[in-house]
Amino acid sequence: MNYILNTLANGVRVVTVPMRERTSASVAVWVRTGSRYESEKAAGISHMLEHMVFKGTETRTTRQIKQEVEGVGGMLNAYTAEESTCYFAKLLREHYPKALDVLADMVNHATIVSSEFERERGVILEEIKMYRDQPSHYVHELIGELLWPHQAIGRPISGSIESVSAMKRSDVLEYRDRYYRPKNILVAISGGVHPEDVVPRVEALFSAKEPGQASSFEKAISRQSGPRTHFLLKDTEQTHFVVGLHGLARSSPHRYPLGLLNVILGANMSSRLFEEVREKRGLAYEIRSGLHFFDDTGAFTVSAGVETAKAPQAMAVIMRELGKVCRKPVSEQELRRAKDYFISQLSMALEDTLEHLLWVGEYALCRQKLPDCDKIRANVEAVTAVQIQQIAVQLFRTANLNLALIGPVKAALEKKIRAEFEIPV
Repeated sequence: MNYILNTLANGVRVVTVPMRERTSASVAVWVRTGSRYESEKAAGISHMLEHMVFKGTETRTTRQIKQEVEGVGGMLNAYTAEESTCYFAKLLREHYPKALDVLADMVNHATIVSSEFERERGVILEEIKMYRDQPSHYVHELIGELLWPHQAIGRPISGSIESVSAMKRSDVLEYRDRYYRPKNILVAISGGVHPEDVVPRVEALFSAKEPGQASSFEKAISRQSGPRTHFLLKDTEQTHFVVGLHGLARSSPHRYPLGLLNVILGANMSSRLFEEVREKRGLAYEIRSGLHFFDDTGAFTVSAGVETAKAPQAMAVIMRELGKVCRKPVSEQELRRAKDYFISQLSMALEDTLEHLLWVGEYALCRQKLPDCDKIRANVEAVTAVQIQQIAVQLFRTANLNLALIGPVKAALEKKIRAEFEIPV
């Protein structure tokens, strides 16, 4: 793909992804800030600010913001992550200047009115409570706290009830002024647009802002000397758990073997975990593995929801599969299927203007460079079965294990689960 990267005089970066055959276009504005940039006292402030940006500007009400994009058939949304915040829209290509204008207005001129702030505080508090009532979601927050205890990267992105309750409007304004600066901003546009039109439009909307300082966060501490566990006793229909291990940073040269290892173990219905846990034994409806990449660290996770009495058996199968991939290289046929799946998923995602944009934009924001699709495919094709085994041996160590669990697990059953979890892999 012919990606185009420009940098304005004040530091705002602009990425254009021409997809001329598409009738749609997608627009996104990233800010390099998220939960990793927050103090414990201010936990959740990035997420709060994301919500408040939608609540009106100097020239648009919250209703007008939504109507200007949705009124021409588009969609408008945002997300907050550990290392970035993103505002995005997708609509027909002829309307992309409107979406760009709306997003720029939101990011640059949100008013954050006191009455709206207090109302949204209540919304976010309910959001936190809602997710705590969903064990399949909440257990992933618990695993983050185990992987990175007492660190910003391990805290929930939405913050805590205590931190959100104590947050002030002035705190949010100060945070916005500190981080929503040009050197932290990246604007990206994809789809059937004219590349020569993009930079002048972005420059007209963002050039007035002073550069400011690029943001930074404390390095993660990912060392641990033994398994960590958190069992939360709760009266639920299922027991939900996540096995988590420290992984790799997003720029690690070993990320491609790890990506294929994830496909082989639990990324789809052909995976080993799906086959062993669900298909052969019927222990879970959903069983999957996942990868999380950050600037300086990462995580590999396996999550499932099972009948409580069968949790020890499910744990035993999972740990056995983690051990098996350490002891024996995968077959050439399995490796070929994993490579085809990895490359095909990437290729199909790049057909969509929004998926393509979110991938390229985050890549450029976090890695300070543009992706090379041909090089990525070549790197995937170059991975060997031995390299996958080596990365499994490196990561799947007993001392590196973490387990978060939510369910009606009493002492005797907990002992059985622990016995299966802490066996050497």
